[in-house]
Amino acid sequence: MKDIVDVHLVEAAREDIALVQDMTRFYLYDIARQIGPLDEWVSSFEWMRAAKDFSYAWDDGNHPFLIEADGLVAGFCLIDRYALVPGIDWNMSQFFVMGPWAGRGVGRRAATAAFDRFPGRWQVMQIPENEAAVLFWRRIVAACSRGVFEERLVPEPDRDNALRNVMTFTAPGSRA
Repeated sequence: MKDIVDVHLVEAAREDIALVQDMTRFYLYDIARQIGPLDEWVSSFEWMRAAKDFSYAWDDGNHPFLIEADGLVAGFCLIDRYALVPGIDWNMSQFFVMGPWAGRGVGRRAATAAFDRFPGRWQVMQIPENEAAVLFWRRIVAACSRGVFEERLVPEPDRDNALRNVMTFTAPGSRA
């Protein structure tokens, strides 16, 4: 297996919306694999019928990125200002690394680049049943915050008060 040399966040242009929309089926498939058929959206197969619309990520104040690994598109990172808890500057809205790059440090490096690029108070949410995501983000947030972060379950009113695992921490900005 070839080592990944370069991982970059590349600002996504409006022309990249279709590419991100195409990747959402893989993203949702990965989530569905983790949470199983007990959640209504998984058992109804809605995620297979239409790609989730993430075009809001291109609205003013939001920051859509493609994740590139050695010059190839490896996923996406969508950052906005949605705050489920008070005092948040940045929200990791959506984050996805495609299968061929998973487990090779691409996600860790891309997430760290995002936190370095946008200093301030961050919120990172996961569906609690998505244990792989919870563990991934717990490791990344712990490393980026030097272990100083909060993690709690919070109901999300926009999603019928479904519980979300929410991690909050302060990113100081570039460590470079």
